[in-house]
Amino acid sequence: MSFSCGIDFGTTNTATAIVVNKSKPKSVILENNNITIPSALFFNENNQVYFGRQAMQMYIDGQEGRCMRSLKRILGSDLMASGTLVNGQLKSFSEILALFLKNIKNKIDTTAQNNIENVVLGRPVHFQNNDEKADIRAENQLRKIAENIGFKNIEFQYEPIAAAFAHEASILTEKVALVIDIGGGTSDFTVLRLGQNLTTKADRKDDILASTGTRIGGNDFDKDLSIKCFMPTFGYKTLQGQQSPFDKVMILPTDPYMKMAEWSSINSMYCYKELNDAKKMLYNAIEKEKVSRFVELIEKERGYLLLNMVENCKIDLTSAENLNMKLDFISGCPQIEVTKTDFEDGITDNINRIFKQISECLKLAQTEPEKIELIVLTGGSTQIQLIQNLISARFPNALISQEDKFSSVSTGLAYDSMRKFK
Repeated sequence: MSFSCGIDFGTTNTATAIVVNKSKPKSVILENNNITIPSALFFNENNQVYFGRQAMQMYIDGQEGRCMRSLKRILGSDLMASGTLVNGQLKSFSEILALFLKNIKNKIDTTAQNNIENVVLGRPVHFQNNDEKADIRAENQLRKIAENIGFKNIEFQYEPIAAAFAHEASILTEKVALVIDIGGGTSDFTVLRLGQNLTTKADRKDDILASTGTRIGGNDFDKDLSIKCFMPTFGYKTLQGQQSPFDKVMILPTDPYMKMAEWSSINSMYCYKELNDAKKMLYNAIEKEKVSRFVELIEKERGYLLLNMVENCKIDLTSAENLNMKLDFISGCPQIEVTKTDFEDGITDNINRIFKQISECLKLAQTEPEKIELIVLTGGSTQIQLIQNLISARFPNALISQEDKFSSVSTGLAYDSMRKFK
C-alpha cells in the first residue's frame, strides 16, 4: 500500500489529509471531532504539553503555565535563534514547533494505521515580507522539523495553489481562476488555469500564471481591532501628565500596547522589564484607572485572554452590526461597544495592502479582473463582509467558490502528494 499526506500548518489553525493507494484525500480528525486544531500549545507548571482547543481552554481557565500561539510567524525570523523561557527553562522554537507537529503526525499515523513518511507541507508565498533569504531560511527550518518528527520525503507547495487543486475535480471546463487565501498570518494569491482535464498532469508549472503574497492576515485584523476598540480602555493614546514643572504633557508610549495586541509578541510582555515599564507609565499617567488595567494584564498574564475575546468579536462581526463586550477578567469589569463600522475602519489600511497584492498578482499574470472566471476563497478571514464586497465589485464576471474554507488547503496538498510521490 502507498501512503502520503498533506499538512496545512497554519498560523491560527492546522489541518491535514491523507491519501491511501491514490484514493480521494481523507481529512484527519485532529481534536475531538474536529478536522482542524488551533495552532496552540500550553505547558502546565509541570511542563506537560497540551495542544489546540484544550491548550487555549487551560490558559483561559487560569491554570498555571505557559501558552503559545501563532508560532508559524516566527519561522525565518531572528527569534528562531533565540528561544524562549518556558516555566524557567530555555526551549528552542524549533523544539516547540516540533512538539506541535509531532502531535499532528501521531494523529495522521493513527488514522492511517501506518507510519507515513511522505508529506507535502503547505507554505505561504512569503513567510516574511520582502526578505528572500528569510523565506529560504523558514522553509529549511520547517523541513528540518519535519525530518526530526519522522517524515523522510518532504515537499512544499504554495498554500493558494493547494487550495486550487482541492477545487479542481469539480471544474468541468477549463477556467482562469484566482485563489485568494487569507489566513491567520499571511495572505496569498495565485492566478492559474484549472479544470478536470488538467488534474492528471504531473507538472503544473505551465498552468500557474503568477503568485504573490504578503505577511498580513487574520492576526493583523485582530491587532487592528484590539488597538482601535479595546486598547483605549487600557490607556492607549492617553496622556502622561506633568510630575514636575519641567515635564511635557505627551501621549504615553504606544509600543507596549502594540505588543499586547499581537499574538506572537504577548509572551514577551510577561517579564520584569515590561512590567516595570508599565508601572512607570501608570505613575506618569493622567488616566490612571485605564493604565492600571494594562498593568493588571501583564501581572496576571491575561493578554491571550483579551486577544481571544478580540478574535471572537471579529468573528461575530461577520454577521452582527454591533456588540457589547464585558471584560469580566479585569478589575471593574469595563464594557466596550464595538460596531462593524469600527472594525472595518480599523482594518482598512491592511485591506488596501492586500488588494494591492492582488492587483500585482494579476499584473504578473498579464490578465485583467474581467478575465478571471473563478474566484476560490479560502481562509477564515475571507468571510469578512468588507472583503467579500470588494471581491464582488473587483471581479464582476467571476463565479465565487467559498466551499471548505478551513480544509481546502490540506485537501489540495494531499492531492498534490499523489503527483509528487509515485
